[in-house]
Amino acid sequence: MPTANSSGSGLRGMLARVDASVSMAAVLSFHWCLFWLLNGFDKFFNSTDFFGANFKGMLEGELLGRLNLDASLAQPIAVVVGIIELVLGVLFLAALAGVLGRRAGAGRALSGCITLSVLFFALLTAGSILFGARDQMLQQGVFIAALLGSRLVVGSGDSA
Repeated sequence: MPTANSSGSGLRGMLARVDASVSMAAVLSFHWCLFWLLNGFDKFFNSTDFFGANFKGMLEGELLGRLNLDASLAQPIAVVVGIIELVLGVLFLAALAGVLGRRAGAGRALSGCITLSVLFFALLTAGSILFGARDQMLQQGVFIAALLGSRLVVGSGDSA
């Protein structure tokens, strides 16, 4: 029976080599880096008025009105959320570089990024409760669960 380090031929051999050479910590770092960077950039580049159409439109169209707040607050809120998302993306990029470079503490850095992401989603969940956007809470709960699963895979950060 071939091992993960074998150079077997075909698809099975290729998958075994990928599994042996790519750490799950690197894959998860890459995933969450893309997730946060693309979500952050969306707030700035995905609409005709320069801010993320989905998030900003949801704020303007229904959420701010529920609290009798002016719709003009949507743009600054979208900017703040976008900046936080971009910062999280850059932190995951740094964690990815540490994991790929096998730097000491890389696992702990990745674990910290995951923790910050869970905290940010907890804040978004609090906002969803405040604004009465219960449908958003389901999405945020799914992302928190995915992050907690990521944390279980990479461990406490002692190694990655």
